[in-house]
Amino acid sequence: MSSTEFNKNWDWQLQYIEQVKEIIRSQAMHIVNIEIASTENDLEHATDLEVHVTGGNIAVRIRRDIPWRDLTIRAKNGNARTEIHKLKDGYADWYLYAWTTKNNISDWLFIDLNAMRSKGCFDENRPITMNKDGYTGFVKYSLQELKSYNAIVATNIEKIE
Repeated sequence: MSSTEFNKNWDWQLQYIEQVKEIIRSQAMHIVNIEIASTENDLEHATDLEVHVTGGNIAVRIRRDIPWRDLTIRAKNGNARTEIHKLKDGYADWYLYAWTTKNNISDWLFIDLNAMRSKGCFDENRPITMNKDGYTGFVKYSLQELKSYNAIVATNIEKIE
């Protein structure tokens, strides 16, 4: 991907950043743990609750207005390392994967990438579907497959069979 194309896609994605942040805030219960403080902390430190961030980094992908719902991850970009290589290496713990309709995020999935890793999703040799450019390719995971791996933490998609 050329730097011009990257910048164009980056700028397009930025228009959705407030919606992305709102979705992540709405899912904070999956990445934040709130516990009752110990008696000692309550009595000596005026602490009633202890809040621990349990999650790590969140990858985000926003798809343009398309009719199908599946998770695709870039697996080929010439000879460069791609998103699939980075996920395989353990980068990012969560994935917010969203689709737009009429310039608004309409559907989304909040994915546990560690659940996918534990099922070997990034180690297997999946078929790569090449784009028309013949340079860039993606691997695909169906929503049903992600559900079977218990990788879907939350979604606003009504029906996943």
